[in-house]
Amino acid sequence: MRKAFKGTFISTGGYDREDGIRAVPENHCGLVVYGRLFLANPEIPRRFELNVPLNMYNSETIAIHDPIVGYSDYPFLEETNA
Repeated sequence: MRKAFKGTFISTGGYDREDGIRAVPENHCGLVVYGRLFLANPEIPRRFELNVPLNMYNSETIAIHDPIVGYSDYPFLEETNA
């Protein structure tokens, strides 16, 4: 894939903090995307900076139309470290 495409290669799926840190310098990709983990951790850059645990996403509530559960019911960093 890297030989065929000369632009910035974006990779997603299954990355944790450590895998993402290694992916770019090891030339696996130019950017790492944290889709579902970002939905459950809107402050994921700060969590990665502090190396604190992430909220695990709930795949059953990730794409529902309920205003109470899903995107809005994950604890924020301050709540989990209090």
